[in-house]
Amino acid sequence: MKGICLAVLLTLCQSIHAQKEYTLSGFVKDAGSGEALYGVDVIVGPSNGTTTNEYGFYSITVPVGTYTLSIGYLGFTTITTEINLDQDIKRDFELTEQTNELDEVVVTLKSLKRTADVQSTEMSVVALKAQTIQKLPAILGEPDVLKSIQLLPGVSSVNEAANGFNVRGGSADQNLVLLDEGIIYNASHLFGFFSVFNTNAVSDVKLYKGGIPSLYGGRLSSVLDIKQREGNSKEFKGLAGIGLISGNVLVEGPINKKGRDKGKGSYMVAGRRSWLDLFTFLSSEFNDTKLFFYDLNLKANYSLNENNRLYLSGYFGRDNFEIDELLGTIWGNASGTLRWTSLFNEKLFFQTSAVYSSYDYNLDNLRSGSEFRWQSNITNFNLKPRLTWYINGNNTLRLGGEGTYYNFKPGEISPLNDSPINPETFREKFALESGAYLDFEQKLSEKISLRYGVRWSNFQRLGREEINQYANGAPLTYNPTFDQYERNQVIGKEVFGSGDVIESYNGLEPRFSARYLINDGNSLKLSYNRMYQYLHLISNTTSATPLDVWAPSGPFLKPQYSDQVALGYFRSFKDNAYDFNLEVYYKDLNDVTDFVDGADLLFTETIETETVQGEGRAYGMEFQLNKNKGNLTGWLSYTLARSESRILGINRNEWYPTNSDQTHEINLVGLYRWNERWDLSANFVFGSGRPVTYPSGRYEQNGLVVADYSDRNGNRLPTYHRLDVGATLNPKKGKKGKWIFSIANLYNRLNASSIFFREVGEVNGVETATGQTEAIKLSFFGIVPSVTYQFKF
Repeated sequence: MKGICLAVLLTLCQSIHAQKEYTLSGFVKDAGSGEALYGVDVIVGPSNGTTTNEYGFYSITVPVGTYTLSIGYLGFTTITTEINLDQDIKRDFELTEQTNELDEVVVTLKSLKRTADVQSTEMSVVALKAQTIQKLPAILGEPDVLKSIQLLPGVSSVNEAANGFNVRGGSADQNLVLLDEGIIYNASHLFGFFSVFNTNAVSDVKLYKGGIPSLYGGRLSSVLDIKQREGNSKEFKGLAGIGLISGNVLVEGPINKKGRDKGKGSYMVAGRRSWLDLFTFLSSEFNDTKLFFYDLNLKANYSLNENNRLYLSGYFGRDNFEIDELLGTIWGNASGTLRWTSLFNEKLFFQTSAVYSSYDYNLDNLRSGSEFRWQSNITNFNLKPRLTWYINGNNTLRLGGEGTYYNFKPGEISPLNDSPINPETFREKFALESGAYLDFEQKLSEKISLRYGVRWSNFQRLGREEINQYANGAPLTYNPTFDQYERNQVIGKEVFGSGDVIESYNGLEPRFSARYLINDGNSLKLSYNRMYQYLHLISNTTSATPLDVWAPSGPFLKPQYSDQVALGYFRSFKDNAYDFNLEVYYKDLNDVTDFVDGADLLFTETIETETVQGEGRAYGMEFQLNKNKGNLTGWLSYTLARSESRILGINRNEWYPTNSDQTHEINLVGLYRWNERWDLSANFVFGSGRPVTYPSGRYEQNGLVVADYSDRNGNRLPTYHRLDVGATLNPKKGKKGKWIFSIANLYNRLNASSIFFREVGEVNGVETATGQTEAIKLSFFGIVPSVTYQFKF
């Protein structure tokens, strides 16, 4: 902290003695819609440059003089003009979208003179535009944010129908997923077949795998920051799509528009719904089954005056799955963000956000005579003030704070249909997480740039709650003789009143990134970050499910923390037509959580008696080659990685692979602009098998056959591979409709999602105990063709 403050003071002193400088600032927007453009390159002269922030604002300070100014952005016509800086100037720009160039499909954001990957201090960061995601082959006809990022190095999923994603060996709960700053706790619809993000409503997607800036905290592995579209401030427009599985519609337009001027604000509303449930009557096998999802996105903004603006964002989504007279479940997310931005002057940009997020689920047991409903919920309220100070052309300071209040409702059981089930409510849990940070971006010379900072975090587990007191001071004791944990006796309870601090934790999280520019096309980068995570997703399944339980750190569950270091080489060549990057990383994890053998997590009040903590490690190499220009664009990536845990009492106290461990992964993505009407795409995915635990033997007990397990995750599923292809037929001039075709899993590979063993087989069509063990492979789908018609209005 002292080092950062000293650096800022030195920078100020240098600025005082430097030659006279002036600041050019303003906003860059889309000329067609009036929406702010994020990440636009603003280059003044031969060597001074910056990019716009998420609100389209830029500020750059350079010595007095006359310069050539270039404003450039992917897919838009570049503006080049001459500007005389003899005073502070505020100037806004509007960029016109290119519509007639065949090579407009570019994989990553590129600067005008060097690739952004080479020049930026950022590493282990990937940005994708919604337009790129929409051009990729769509499984079940729905372009998908999560499926798209899984085509990047270091990002994977345990299977094609898994909730969430894994980054550099981390578990699904170690990813901070933000939608307009609102936390999304479960990012999947239909058990993982779709994500909750409607691509039509999304403008930008940014994934941090490492080198995470200090303004983010609360998760160990990654940050997925997704921003929704602002809406068209110039005219009313609409977009609708009809597919085999789902349909969607989006409307947008100006607020308080007068005459030919653009509105003082804009709005965007988008909705989706799947309709598989409308056709279950066609099959007697699914006649009593209900399975669908829907979601709603909205965003509005309004300009109070030239320097102040209000934003309102919201998301609401639900899934519904029901098998008549057996079970039913409903789950979903809700979030809302109210944001105020203020431009104090040409160098100070302030924003503050109030955020609400919630995730809940209901599980109904509909078996006759034992009907009951299980309800669970996690809710948080968040306040985030943030200030950005553009000190001069070489130095930018960001500072802010964050406070989050949590309410955990782990479970409530209530009887249905007058069943004899006794109602029960598990104890609510409360917590307060606070943070403050400094982030300093500094250009020391043409070759060396730094970004460094620190985050301080505090987590307080709060009452109203009764905490069990255990013999020996812990809920479990490890017995080395039998190599197993034994529960300790509850000897009392400690009662905490409302607002009392049950347990408090502090974390100091330094962050650092450095770039050394070898020449215009080559650079080396180094990054380090420490992260603390105070929330735990309690699960003993390979993939997280909608019914998993979130638990806060407390007396018996310590916060997890990790240290990650990464080294990378970045190169562009042939006039930026190609570029590649190579990164190696090592991540050390502490107090990671896993379940004890035989754990029962769903209906358990005392989670601490089912879980234990230990150490983890993840390390690997990631390579990506991009082709950025021409009719054919795309990328090839390869990941070599390991992810392991070592916890006392598990796997004979030896290292074992985590559920997200995958040794090899290859992704090949191609986007081809055949002509002005046809866009073609394909992606091929290859991955080595995921860890699983197979029984090593069996024995009989009281007439029952019981499986015996040895090494945890000591076996592997078969190799995974799949080819998807897609084609888009764009409309003729004057028309507004287009057709989107895709075939997922073109050669019908039945990839194993899991393999389980049973002692029951079919004899004359009847399930019968055979006494023989057989392995059963579960595959979710083979070849899946789809077609979608999308039109504008």
